[in-house]
Amino acid sequence: MVKELRGKNKNTILLDGGDSIRGDANFPTLRAETSMKALSIMQYDGMNIADGELGLGLEFFEKLRKTARFPLLSANLYKNEKPLGQTFLIKKFDGFNVGVIGLVSPTCFNTEFLAKEGLEVKNPEEALKEILPQVKTQADIIILLSHLGKNGTTLLLQNVAGVDVAIVGHDQGMLNQPGLLIKTILLQNSNQGKFLGVLDLTIGEKGTIENHTGIMTGITENTPSDPEVHALINEFEKQKDLNRPKEMGKTPQHVTIQ
Repeated sequence: MVKELRGKNKNTILLDGGDSIRGDANFPTLRAETSMKALSIMQYDGMNIADGELGLGLEFFEKLRKTARFPLLSANLYKNEKPLGQTFLIKKFDGFNVGVIGLVSPTCFNTEFLAKEGLEVKNPEEALKEILPQVKTQADIIILLSHLGKNGTTLLLQNVAGVDVAIVGHDQGMLNQPGLLIKTILLQNSNQGKFLGVLDLTIGEKGTIENHTGIMTGITENTPSDPEVHALINEFEKQKDLNRPKEMGKTPQHVTIQ
């Protein structure tokens, strides 16, 4: 499906708002490693770092990041006063550039986990205000990967102008059609990879959005599988039995507050 979209339009960017890796899933480390390989095969352009990606601890996250063929983004997660992820992404197209910023809510983590790992989650609003001018010097369109939930994202956008598209993460809800908040296009997909959200933007000569349409496409057992990803899934099923004794007792190292 993704290959088909790229074949129709070379100006395609593939993004994830976070929690594609879940520390509380069955066979968490094997599943996380398999997921990261699959995302790399699909040629993701960037993924937001959320609580799920850190669910098995910072040490495992660092090992996992080394296997990714795309940047893991965060503008407000810090370790020893240094950004944990790439602070933003600039994707260059013919005639315009797209800037991508990732944010996560501090409420996604408990204080014990942050203290243990030496992590700091900076205020999302302050972080966005700080980095937005820098990104705007390099990009015509700004996309925000907002792992703040819909309410948190709405409040953020009411206080900070300049975001063209916001992809909402963390909540369980879904927007079947793109919403509009002031001048920002809002998108919200479901969890567990049940849908592929597609937003088509018409970019004018001045690099501004002139029109947009969006659709949620359901992914079912009848959706054609990519052979490489399908082979990866088959290998995951084989490895589950081999990893069962050491995987079943693992638990995530932090608690997500819904």
